[in-house]
Amino acid sequence: MLAWFFENKIEREAQQLIRDVPIIIEQAREIFSDPSMKEVADLVRQHIERAHRLYGTQTTDFKRALYDYRKLHKDARRNTDQRALSAMTLVIIYLRSEIAGEAAAPAREGIERFMSDYG
Repeated sequence: MLAWFFENKIEREAQQLIRDVPIIIEQAREIFSDPSMKEVADLVRQHIERAHRLYGTQTTDFKRALYDYRKLHKDARRNTDQRALSAMTLVIIYLRSEIAGEAAAPAREGIERFMSDYG
C-alpha cells in the first residue's frame, strides 16, 4: 500500500542529488583556483575509493560509510577547511546516489566527470 510512497521518495532524492552536484561544483569553482580544484578532486577520488575499500559496495555498506563521512563533513565544517568541506559534500552525494541506485546515476556521472576534469 505504501510502496508508491517509498518509490517516489527514492526518485525525489535522486532528483535532488542530480540538482545538487553541479551547484556544489560551481561553488567550488568560484572559490578555488585550478590547483585547489585538483586537490578537491583528488580528495573526492581518494575518499570514494576508501569508502568502497573499507566498507564494501552493498547498500548497507554505503549507509555505514555515509554515517562516517557525515562526521568527516562536520569536522571539515568545524575546522573551516573549505577544500575538505567541498570534497566531503561530493563524497556524501556520491554515496547517497549509490544508495538511491540507477535513478541517481547522473549525479555519480557528474562527480566522476568532475574528478576526470581535474584529475
